[in-house]
Amino acid sequence: MTDSDENPTLTRADIGEETGELIVSDTRDNYQALLNMIDKGRRSLDIYTWYLDGKLYDRPEFSTAVRRLASRHPQSRVRILLRDIEPLVKHGHRLIELSRHLSSSMEIRVIHKDYAEYNETFFIVDQRAVLQRKLADRYEGIVNYNDPKLARYLLHHFNEVWEQSQVPTDARRLYL
Repeated sequence: MTDSDENPTLTRADIGEETGELIVSDTRDNYQALLNMIDKGRRSLDIYTWYLDGKLYDRPEFSTAVRRLASRHPQSRVRILLRDIEPLVKHGHRLIELSRHLSSSMEIRVIHKDYAEYNETFFIVDQRAVLQRKLADRYEGIVNYNDPKLARYLLHHFNEVWEQSQVPTDARRLYL
């Protein structure tokens, strides 16, 4: 895909803009949408994922955007739920490092084993904009910059899992 193939709605839409459902099908589409959503976000970011895919989440531009969102307002928050954090702590990851520096506004938890079979990945900004992939290990999914109903539905699941999940066992290593 070249720059001329870029989908302008994925890269320029604002949170709350009526875009309808946009299709993403590869890492580039996912990355463009995620980065744009974070850049336009004002208060919150919730990520539910098996792991923090390096092709999407371990890039300097992405980490900078998350830092800006987390620092934008005293009540801004970034929450990440993931299945397995150990390889990220062991091998390093920009978002793990960022969470160490922004511990008052950014938290990572490991998904409770009762929810280990849940096979979706989703990403919610400001309780309104959603990127959802029904199969966590694939890049096909939908993006909607203004779907508070879907965002509420997914946040309900996210919050339920969040309450049951733990800060990683080696939290001292993660947050020190």
